[in-house]
Amino acid sequence: MGKQNTQLCQICEKQPFKYSCPACRVIYCSVPCFKDHKANSCSGATSSTTSSQPEAPNLSAVEEPKVDPTSESGSKSQGPPLPQNGPALVPPQVLKPLTSLRWPYVPEAPSYPDPLSQDEVKPIQLPQYEAIATSVDVREVLTTNPRLKDILRSIDALQGSARERELEKILGVAVDEQGRPASGGDEEDMKALRALAEAVEQVVRGEKAEGDVRGLDWGDEA
Repeated sequence: MGKQNTQLCQICEKQPFKYSCPACRVIYCSVPCFKDHKANSCSGATSSTTSSQPEAPNLSAVEEPKVDPTSESGSKSQGPPLPQNGPALVPPQVLKPLTSLRWPYVPEAPSYPDPLSQDEVKPIQLPQYEAIATSVDVREVLTTNPRLKDILRSIDALQGSARERELEKILGVAVDEQGRPASGGDEEDMKALRALAEAVEQVVRGEKAEGDVRGLDWGDEA
């Protein structure tokens, strides 16, 4: 007959032990004692549970992120943001000086005008060109009719009689071979070019004197 085990269960301390805990080598006698041991007093289970939990970070060792004052994010943190819904600043428009314009050749007026040429068409002089370039009425016509610049460029590209015919066509004063008014021009272009011609004429002639019947006659009332 074998030697009986005299050591008692370390959990209940009533029955002889039959088993030993593989984690901490505590001896126990039954499954209930083993469960009670694992739940309450097993040092191996406690250490394994503790080791499986992640280590809490050391907040005191965490470095604060460095901010570059020259970067965009750094500049925003230095002060309140600027308002973005305010009116945009538009730089003032710079006008060209009169000396930078390409003036056409203007011959000098004779000191003693020829009386025989007083009824001839007189060329525009430099002061009149300057008055046209600075006229508020001329600028207003050009601003309200953006197509005028293209119309004037197309007319200026022609030469001789072709230019005159195109000018008469756009102004609405062209006639056919039988002397009847020719059609085909754009009405909006005609109104714009007539308005420009009248503004230029007003600048060149100046204020009309009482009884002065000179001026542009488009012949629309005939």
